Amino acid sequence: MFLRIISPWGSLKMNKSKKIVIVGAKFGELYLNAFIEPHPDLELAGIVSTGSERSKQLAEAFGVPLFMNISELPQDIDIACVVIRASVIGGNGNLIVEDLLQRQIHVIQEHPVSINELNRHKTLAQKHGVQYRVNSFYGTTTAGRTLVLSTQSLRSQTLKNATYGNLTTSRQLLYSSLDLLLQSLGENVDLTPSLLGHQAHFDIVNLNSEQGDFLLQLQNYLDPQDPDMHSLAMHRIMLGWGNGYFSLTDSYGPVTWTPVLYANHHQSNDQSLYQLSELPEGKYLNQRTTQTLYKNDSLVKDTFEDLGPEGVLYTLEQISRAIDGKQIDQAMTLEHQLKVAHLWEQILLLVGQPKERSISPEIQVDIPLAEQI
Repeated sequence: MFLRIISPWGSLKMNKSKKIVIVGAKFGELYLNAFIEPHPDLELAGIVSTGSERSKQLAEAFGVPLFMNISELPQDIDIACVVIRASVIGGNGNLIVEDLLQRQIHVIQEHPVSINELNRHKTLAQKHGVQYRVNSFYGTTTAGRTLVLSTQSLRSQTLKNATYGNLTTSRQLLYSSLDLLLQSLGENVDLTPSLLGHQAHFDIVNLNSEQGDFLLQLQNYLDPQDPDMHSLAMHRIMLGWGNGYFSLTDSYGPVTWTPVLYANHHQSNDQSLYQLSELPEGKYLNQRTTQTLYKNDSLVKDTFEDLGPEGVLYTLEQISRAIDGKQIDQAMTLEHQLKVAHLWEQILLLVGQPKERSISPEIQVDIPLAEQI
């Protein structure tokens, strides 16, 4: 079942439906899946690809034309989603972005994008009067937004920022992990990376801010023949305050809040615990040890068909708001996106090139549930 994402502004009210093309049919399939259900303000108008069997099948399944070149696009295309590797990771996505911007088409480009490329596209977009944004993808999913909105809520209640935390990720997912981290910490927090050392599987980096330190475990190897696979952890993030910590277990959740255990009267011997639990001073005994803010026990196919596409739809709503001159999330501003790209490049320069390994897939295992043990 397709789960429609809920925008904080409700349904967008635009002058006309915006026509959208997806450039790239591999990871681009997740973008296409945002259109499994029709949307009154966003219309899928085609796929741009080299003509692979996959792209032909997808064009037929979604009932849209398949274009072999940007030059074939009709004049009424509003937004293009470029889901082709950028030059910083060996692709030609940036050349396609420039072509589209020069044709006065608004562009969403899949991450990662280098700081130089981002600045160049920003300037070109401004010259031609169109919008350009990078999509870090995972920060726009329900799990990612739950983490970000929950940290924002805690900051507004306590007037304090996270003072410690850690994140574990791979080279492939570092960009989106940093996007999630910077969103969760807030735009006023600046991080300075320093290399602490190396482990067998990870480079260890400290991310220092005025508020505290955050430890990054960055996987230090990949398989150049299969660079999209073999991440030991995709997105595992913990951010802590004096009164508790948030955890994002993996890319699509779950997201939890674990309060710090403290009992005001724990040094008193007047009541036993079972008596205290019925009294006001025993309120702490009746709170959850860990609160699940967003539960996820989805199948892998659900992340491709539903959860990832929810985030794509949210990103499309955001750029549509920017096109219409409406307020957008801070994370969709170019200032934030430049900050992410800058920190990403700082860290990669610090740790150096990853080790190259030929990696065989691990065996798949089934872990029994507690009631089955």
